[in-house]
Amino acid sequence: MTVPTAAGARRALKFTVRSLEALDLDLMAGKGDAAIRLRTGPTTTSTLKGEGSEGMVTLYVRALSGTLTTLGGVSLPGPRTVSLAPESIPAWLAPAGPARTITFTDATVSPLAQYGGNLSLTGLRLDS
Repeated sequence: MTVPTAAGARRALKFTVRSLEALDLDLMAGKGDAAIRLRTGPTTTSTLKGEGSEGMVTLYVRALSGTLTTLGGVSLPGPRTVSLAPESIPAWLAPAGPARTITFTDATVSPLAQYGGNLSLTGLRLDS
């Protein structure tokens, strides 16, 4: 899938979630003098939750890596380190397949865009 950005169209992975929790959130947007960094305090959890009757948030990311702990709501026999990008989608996560619930820990995401939802932050710090 391609997502329009200020820097031009970018290939992205699309995730639809009801909620997302981020420990030690660290986001940066912009470049040079226009860059802004949003960080939360150490060991704090930020929550992004969908709103309205559908209660969904759509995330477009360039890459996601982390430890996969559940697939389809079932715990895996052992944690699996996984890296996802538009060019490298594993067959078990093929877009044509049914929607699956997946759980990552220790995840790192390169976000492009997010639509919908409310973000709750604890210990917010803004840096420019």
